[in-house]
Amino acid sequence: MSEELVQWLAEIRTLKQSLAEAERDRDAAQASATHWRKLYNTEARQRREELKLAQTEITKLQGELEAIKTPPPTHPAQAATFAAELAALRDEAQLRQKLIAVLQERDRALDALRQEQENHRYTRQNLTSVIGDTMEQLTLLRGGTLPKADLEESDDPAAIALVDVMPPEVRALLEQSTPQEPQDRPRPKPE
Repeated sequence: MSEELVQWLAEIRTLKQSLAEAERDRDAAQASATHWRKLYNTEARQRREELKLAQTEITKLQGELEAIKTPPPTHPAQAATFAAELAALRDEAQLRQKLIAVLQERDRALDALRQEQENHRYTRQNLTSVIGDTMEQLTLLRGGTLPKADLEESDDPAAIALVDVMPPEVRALLEQSTPQEPQDRPRPKPE
């Protein structure tokens, strides 16, 4: 063979190797894109479900608020009771005392309502935080970015703290819902 032919064959081999490497890189990039697309779609589905639940809860709370704002209808029996109480009041002093007692009771009820609203707001904030933390931990466990077996060995104190503060019921639920991989297949490395 002539030297020029050998040089061409070497160039062809080099190009074949470059082509094979480019195809491997392309396949890896497509696999990565598919993986990220799947994660994105899963996250989007979860957010849509959370939005539906939140809208349902908002509608329910608005209905409850409207029910609270509208005074309950008085029944004939209640009207008769009110009339009997007012008839028992004979003079202006008794009427004033009754009015003061009713106003004080109203103020106590308003204070109790404000306190209940504040407690409700505080509970909603705490539950939202807990749900967010749980969803984040569940995403980490399901998404493969932090394998379940590595939780105890992780150097990230935040990851350990999230698991440590979870109630046992939530931790058990997360462990049950974690997908199990076959033992003979190596675990994919995070990208």
